[in-house]
Amino acid sequence: MRIPALFVLLGFIRSWECVETRGKRYDGYQVIRVESPSINNTEIGNILHLYEVDIWRNPSISCASFDVMIRPQDLSSMTSNLDRAGAKFHSIVTDVQKLIDEERKPASRGRRRRDSGSKFLHVYHPYEEIRRWIRHFARINADIVRLVQVGITYQGRKIIAAKIGVPRGADKRVVWQDGGIHAREWISGASLMWVMKRLVRGYRQAEPDIVRYLQEMDWYIVPIWNVDGYRYTWTSNRLWRKSIGPKGSYGCFGVDLNRNFDTKFTGEGSTSSRACSDVYRGTHPFSGVESLSVSRFLQRKKGKIAAAITLHSYSQFWLYPYGYTHLQSEDENDLRSLSSRVVRAIFASNQTFYMYGSVENLAYQVPGSSVDWAHDALCVKYSFAVELRDTGTHGFILPARYINPTAKEYFEGLRVVADHVVDLPVEELKSSSCKQRGT
Repeated sequence: MRIPALFVLLGFIRSWECVETRGKRYDGYQVIRVESPSINNTEIGNILHLYEVDIWRNPSISCASFDVMIRPQDLSSMTSNLDRAGAKFHSIVTDVQKLIDEERKPASRGRRRRDSGSKFLHVYHPYEEIRRWIRHFARINADIVRLVQVGITYQGRKIIAAKIGVPRGADKRVVWQDGGIHAREWISGASLMWVMKRLVRGYRQAEPDIVRYLQEMDWYIVPIWNVDGYRYTWTSNRLWRKSIGPKGSYGCFGVDLNRNFDTKFTGEGSTSSRACSDVYRGTHPFSGVESLSVSRFLQRKKGKIAAAITLHSYSQFWLYPYGYTHLQSEDENDLRSLSSRVVRAIFASNQTFYMYGSVENLAYQVPGSSVDWAHDALCVKYSFAVELRDTGTHGFILPARYINPTAKEYFEGLRVVADHVVDLPVEELKSSSCKQRGT
């Protein structure tokens, strides 16, 4: 399709609109689902790129459509171009700001009840309240919970993990879980706080499997990896995705930390070398302070990590390596078999349907991701990325009423992983690529 010069100019101008204003609002913004006849439909991609839309979800094998957020002033023009290109589309969120406003209402009530036990975990909270809750949680469960600094942010804040386990020697294997690497994906951190409490409660109530999990393994849980970015979603822009960092071209700042790992860093796929892009990969691998500092911590645990799981939203996918290539991991059969059992457990829990497969084959191509880096560099055979609820009705702005069911179903899948890795010989926890390299 030939693109009119006016639209080229429009796309150029849009690239200057990078510096965020405090308290950005999304009145009248819509999320449009654009059905693509082919997941490689260049014509549709060109139109979306023209308008610098925020792509909430890219086409995949499971869903050959784009979910894109569009400004109200661009809606008529963009949809006219899509219509001329023969694309089918419909609105799935008619007013983004209305969703955000509804999301904040229960949060304000929850803050007034922040000391009311489990009720705290049923709403979303600013980072300062999360930090206070985690400190209190560790203090009252000091026999099995310890806070560990695993990294630092660009603005100098600590990245904290809760280490949960029965104290023993240094030879214990590790289960690593993190959330909030993308700032706007609030459900990931909220779910992991729920998991923290569930593990401790299960231990206190002498549930045999959980007692065993904590006796045999140390559980490192990082609810919020991208602390600066998460705070920014509360103070300035609810839909901010990247980290906070020094300003680059056109005054844009921050990197997509999940494109910043040293795995085919400059590969093709959902990544960008433009500083203004939401999927900006940075200037070089580990240019993000957050990804660099946490990766150094994890390197010190190399050889002990039985499973590494990173939580995201949305799509309801249980994913495993690789994301940077269509080629299968040499551990494909084992990863697929375990993932199949995981999604069956999730469905049995809440009748929520998750799909499973490799990142590139089920979702889309993702170079520089933490799940691939853990598999290749840390030699973690059982490395997973989980896209939590939902499938687009609310997208990144998942109402607080879904925290409990989302966390509960994830935990049932987590049990399957824990049952599988708790007794495996250490050598069988190592990825095959690392075995062949002798690392």
